[in-house]
Amino acid sequence: MKLRILASLFVVVIIVFGASEFAWAKSVTQRKMRFVERGSQLTVSTSFTDILDPDDYAALSSGFPTRIVLHIVVYQRGSDIPVAIQRIRRRVVYDLWDETYLLEVTGPKGTKQTRFASRVQLLRELTQLRGHPVAELSKVGIGPHYVLALVAQLNPVEEERMAEMRRWLTKSSSDSNLDSSSSFFGTFVSVFANSKLGEADRVVRLQSQPFYRVKQ
Repeated sequence: MKLRILASLFVVVIIVFGASEFAWAKSVTQRKMRFVERGSQLTVSTSFTDILDPDDYAALSSGFPTRIVLHIVVYQRGSDIPVAIQRIRRRVVYDLWDETYLLEVTGPKGTKQTRFASRVQLLRELTQLRGHPVAELSKVGIGPHYVLALVAQLNPVEEERMAEMRRWLTKSSSDSNLDSSSSFFGTFVSVFANSKLGEADRVVRLQSQPFYRVKQ
C-alpha cells in the first residue's frame, strides 16, 4: 500500500520537477558536475559558492549561525520516478572565544562536526560536494542518461516542515499508515519546482549535464 502511494506521489512530483528544463529556464543554472563510481555508490563533485554573496561571507565571522540546506535528486531522463532523494543540512557558527569555525553537517549518515581555523578553509567545505555519495549503483542502470538536480537554500525559515519531509522519507517500509495528504508533498514540490520560492535568504538551483554509466 505504502509503495503504491509513494510511487503515485513521485509521479506527480517528477511531472512537475521533470519539466524543470522548461519551467526553470530563467532560474536554473546548468553546471558541469563530476560523477565517479566508488564501491557501491555513485558520487558527485560540484560547488555552489554562488549561494553566498560578499555580505554572507563576512557574516560567517559574526558569531551568528549560518545554515545551508541542500536537496538533491537523481533521476533518469524520460522517467517519472526519482532514483534517489537526499537532504543535507550544513550549519556553521564562529566561536568567538576559540576563534574557530564550527561546521555541523547532518545527512543520511548522521551528524558530523568539524572545526576550521580559517574562513577560507571553511568556505571550501561549506559550499562544495567532493566525492559525495548520491545514489546506490544498483539503482542507476547502465546505458540510460541521468541528471542530478540540486537546490541549495541559505537560511531557510521553514526548518520544521523540511524536518517533516525527512521523517516522512525515512518511515519504515512496514508502516502502512502513510498519509498521502501529508504536507511533505506540498513542501517537496515547492522546494524543487517553485521558481518564486522566497522562504530563504537565497536559493540556488543547479542541474548537471546528462550522464550515463558504462559497463566496466
